[in-house]
Amino acid sequence: MIFLVLMFGKICHAQMERYAVVINEIMADPSPVIGLPNAEYIELRNNSSSTINLNKWRIDNGTTTAVVSVNYLLAPDSLVILCSKSQTVFFNAPSKTLGLTSFPALTNEGDLLTLTAPNGKTIHAVSYDINSYGNSLQSTGGWSLEMIDPRMPCNGLNWRASSNSKGGTPGTENSIYKKFSIDNRLEALQCTAINDKLLLLTLNQGADSVSLSTASHYQLSGWSNAVIGAKAIPPLFNSVEITLQQAMEPNRIYRLKASPIKGCNSNKFDSLEVRTGLAKAPEAGDIVINEILFDPPPGGADFIELHNPSTALINVRELMIGARNAGGSIGTAVIVSNKDHHLFPGDFLVLSADTGFVKRQWPKSIRQKMIVVKSLPSLPDDKGKCMVMNKQGKLIDELNYTDDMHYPLLANKAGVSLERVDPRSSASSTGNWHSASSDANHATPGWANSQFRKLDSTDNSNIRLFPALISPDNDGQDDLLNIQYQFNETGTLLSAYIFHQNGQLLSKIIDNRLCGTAGSFSWNGFDAKNNRLPEGVYVVLIETFNLNGKTQRLKKAIGVRF
Repeated sequence: MIFLVLMFGKICHAQMERYAVVINEIMADPSPVIGLPNAEYIELRNNSSSTINLNKWRIDNGTTTAVVSVNYLLAPDSLVILCSKSQTVFFNAPSKTLGLTSFPALTNEGDLLTLTAPNGKTIHAVSYDINSYGNSLQSTGGWSLEMIDPRMPCNGLNWRASSNSKGGTPGTENSIYKKFSIDNRLEALQCTAINDKLLLLTLNQGADSVSLSTASHYQLSGWSNAVIGAKAIPPLFNSVEITLQQAMEPNRIYRLKASPIKGCNSNKFDSLEVRTGLAKAPEAGDIVINEILFDPPPGGADFIELHNPSTALINVRELMIGARNAGGSIGTAVIVSNKDHHLFPGDFLVLSADTGFVKRQWPKSIRQKMIVVKSLPSLPDDKGKCMVMNKQGKLIDELNYTDDMHYPLLANKAGVSLERVDPRSSASSTGNWHSASSDANHATPGWANSQFRKLDSTDNSNIRLFPALISPDNDGQDDLLNIQYQFNETGTLLSAYIFHQNGQLLSKIIDNRLCGTAGSFSWNGFDAKNNRLPEGVYVVLIETFNLNGKTQRLKKAIGVRF
């Protein structure tokens, strides 16, 4: 509620509630011009039931602050355009336009905008980036970002590119006003350990700052009265610093519960739960490249999926993604994230310059398991080399890929990812990669690979083949013959061959591969000339030889059907 008091001929603010006025539209990149002036602007909306004087209100982007220097009465449910004072003449609604000195330049790629009342209280803040548009074409310029529902001012999913033919709706109702449904549930995304006594809880949207800053609202598994302090971080109020009474133990995963937490601009209370713990420095094998899309469809974007197959908790802030050039040296390398982000054992993380495309193309993917990388290293469509390193340049995992690693009968490889079959087997084995299944729409960003096969620890034999009947049609169901091995000693050479029942050699799956003590590889149902074998029964021959002279031969019949 806003109370206006007339005192000595001036309008004064006795009280101002958060979200009484909201940033309702943003034109960050007006060029190329679609139909509006070539001018950046911000539109405000009065969400309250009272008229508000905007005199001495401030808008800033962290580097530049502009102040409203005139009395301007904004009526309930009314709109006003803020722009540079030199550009007010370009707008056709002078009564709805406020020209500001030092109007902040709006960064095309993304920015954090904060609206502040005269008493210094944050009324609304918005963080946007190119993914906020929901359309890769519109994100290149000429279109404004509009809020879908002004009653959900903290929800990052509440923004989309304008659908108006002019590119925006400054001073009038948004073209997408309440035209889309929005998931407004409050969720905990991450809880990272800054140190052994300080946690940073990150939410999917802002919440009530008082509710977030109440220490008694938090409980850590296994401890009573563990939390002694909590502080919501402005201006978005979507993260909380949590102080612990005693230090957390290394190599232990905790659960943090938060309740009751009041939602943004509502009286709804939520209960949240999230994992946390102390992360360790990443080492080889802790993180693997698990899936890669290097040839996206038109208008799409590359992605790399990381997976944690270890028992360690890893902070991806300590990782870099790189690529080797033709000479073999590292050409480019980018930091995975400049923010703390835990990757727990068994978890997946998708890296892309356009996570919005990934989410639209594969709706099953989860935004919380994606990170926007400003630009991935170059991933050519025909072949390339990408790697994961720590910040000191130590290699964690590396993949040398070619488009020949795809399923041979694919009519079109664009938009089809390569998936790792076994995360514990080497990335250098071409047999450990396969095209994502058609049933999964040719990719599985953020969840278990469609072609994933894990080692069977219940089988006591040292070599195991499964399934007995394969169907190599790339539908995600028994596409591959998986061959697992487990040896008691190192230095074993292994060969695997496919024969016709008449004794004709059809394919060498692998030839004298030096194996570790455990691993797996696969066969895709094709012969040495890359022709798919017809339905029938075939013989697999496995031969092993180690440094002690011990040999082994194993024959097994397998079936192929479609």
